Amino acid sequence: MENSVGRIGILILLVLFIVIGCSREKPTMYDGSFGLRLYVTYEGKPAAGLAVFLEPVDFVAKICSDTTDSSGLVEFDDLLFSQYRAYVSTEMYLPSDVHPGELDTISVIGNIVIYPTSNFVVDSIGLISSGAEPGLKINELYTVGPPNDFFYYFDQFIELYNSSTDTVYLDGMIVCRMGDEGIRDVTYIFQFPGEPLVGREYPVPPGTFVVLAVDAIDHREIVPQSIDLSNADWEFKNSRDFGDVDNPDVPNIDNILEGHTRDFSMNLVSEVVLIADGSDAVYIDGIDPETVIDCVEYSSNPNHIKEIEKFLDMGFCGVGMQRYSSQSRERIKAGFDTNNSTVDFEVIPFPTPGYQHE
Repeated sequence: MENSVGRIGILILLVLFIVIGCSREKPTMYDGSFGLRLYVTYEGKPAAGLAVFLEPVDFVAKICSDTTDSSGLVEFDDLLFSQYRAYVSTEMYLPSDVHPGELDTISVIGNIVIYPTSNFVVDSIGLISSGAEPGLKINELYTVGPPNDFFYYFDQFIELYNSSTDTVYLDGMIVCRMGDEGIRDVTYIFQFPGEPLVGREYPVPPGTFVVLAVDAIDHREIVPQSIDLSNADWEFKNSRDFGDVDNPDVPNIDNILEGHTRDFSMNLVSEVVLIADGSDAVYIDGIDPETVIDCVEYSSNPNHIKEIEKFLDMGFCGVGMQRYSSQSRERIKAGFDTNNSTVDFEVIPFPTPGYQHE
């Protein structure tokens, strides 16, 4: 009888504990409140009235935003103590140098990662004009492969974009993978058909994307989470590799490296890729820097030691990317190029061959 009374008493206490616990209000403040002040400038002057977006790096949460005041200042409070990426991507209206009294529209962009060293941080974002160096650019590099457990990564591709106002021609251009000795170390070299510099058979009009597929097939038939590259603009092909996939409806970029018997491919997480005009295709002593059109270095490791010379690419992109994740590296705006891939690129959750992510 005493045992029964004891059990009833314990049960009543448990019920009361649950009811009282559920009736407590949710906390109204974050654990570890963090404040951030950012000054936004363009060409050294305050940039007023611009929306600044703040995105957590360490966790998934809604992106918050606010607008700069007349001094270029934007303030964020009551944030979780974490790393954040702050960015601006918009159009500004500036006084015209050509037509006084009128305004010119200019597209600007800025990007910075905030590392919280205390509960209150003051930092700045310096905006730069998008498309700083117009021309033919490596716009996207997809290398890591789709989610799978049998090491499938043959859906790799390189996307080019013509950010200039003129038509460019792919005739005779070369696409290279570089080794760890920089511009002197060519490990793969494939060439477009046609005559370098003077050929006019393969035009790329302004504002056009060009997809270079390792294998131009519908990879979804092998891995459902992959992508369809059967309509790619070009396909890498090694004539010495008799097992290499060759879509007859897609023109080829062929291997010119003597004795090389493999198809073009890229390291999943760390590599240097460049395109050059093809006037120097003698690869034994490397590629003449003056012929390089664009160069991108990427690495998932933030402590990566640079392999390519900094005058070709001052940084590297793709930090934190995972193998077989479908993640891709794409310029923050189509054709945007400052010769620093750390600034120019961002990681996107899935590849976008032939178009720009939003």
